[in-house]
Amino acid sequence: MVENGSITAAGLISSDPDPFKWRMGVKPLELANWLLLDEQRARELEEIGQLIDRYRDDIIYCESNAIPVCEELATEVLQHLRQIPGFELADLDDQAPSLIEAIRRIIQEDICVLERRPSGWTMTACAVAIPTQWDVASKFGKTLDTIHEPVPRYDIDLSQAMSTFFDRLRPEKPVWRANRTLTDDPSLRLVPKRRHQPMRNDITVDNVADQVWLRVEYQTLRRLAQSDAIIFTIRILRQSIRSVAVHPEVLAELLRSVSRLPADVRDYKDSTARHAEIIKEWALSTGVLTQQSLEKH
Repeated sequence: MVENGSITAAGLISSDPDPFKWRMGVKPLELANWLLLDEQRARELEEIGQLIDRYRDDIIYCESNAIPVCEELATEVLQHLRQIPGFELADLDDQAPSLIEAIRRIIQEDICVLERRPSGWTMTACAVAIPTQWDVASKFGKTLDTIHEPVPRYDIDLSQAMSTFFDRLRPEKPVWRANRTLTDDPSLRLVPKRRHQPMRNDITVDNVADQVWLRVEYQTLRRLAQSDAIIFTIRILRQSIRSVAVHPEVLAELLRSVSRLPADVRDYKDSTARHAEIIKEWALSTGVLTQQSLEKH
């Protein structure tokens, strides 16, 4: 169960299919948990504001015909925030250069607006300040298939299923899912070039628990009733591996999942796979995990 303010990265780890297959893995979303607020809010919003100021052209995108969708989205965001104690007076900065930027500056989630076009579901607006190793600007105005083109097996496992799911998503049935990465960079914004760069040579079995982080994207999909557009939000949650290891069964599941990745997906998730090897060595050497616990299914 996801509860507003209590969600953690480790709490969103679940088992993957064996053998591996990409899946949407969506679960019903209570609207109270659509946008999450926690004690990191002030610090994160300050950092996000600085990122937008510095990289606006790589973060903010809005087609002119998507403005009505953004207006509907703004209404939903403010209605959501104003129902949370302490945020009854939440409002947007009417001096922001665009509405989607104004929305992004008051929530901890990145936002993508997708609309149905003859070519498929298309990103017509977005405010993505803290991507996990993907180049946002290259996805502006693109379809779901083009956005996910670099992902191995996407065309086989997810392309048709995702398009059908988007077509059938109903306003009263929002969903959430989670995606995870292992990284030696705890920053909110992870640039694409980090994915295949050599690992830091100072990451060792002795310090990996404190130098590597579990980064989880808490993602939601919600269809707007008036415009029929779909809103995709991405909230970043982070925990050090030492913190994750407080829950050995979670760490074991995470390592098992990475170990089962096929070669092409392992190459795509190169940094995650390499970090997992060192984490496994640390967990076994310290007794956090046993070989038997890693072999459970």
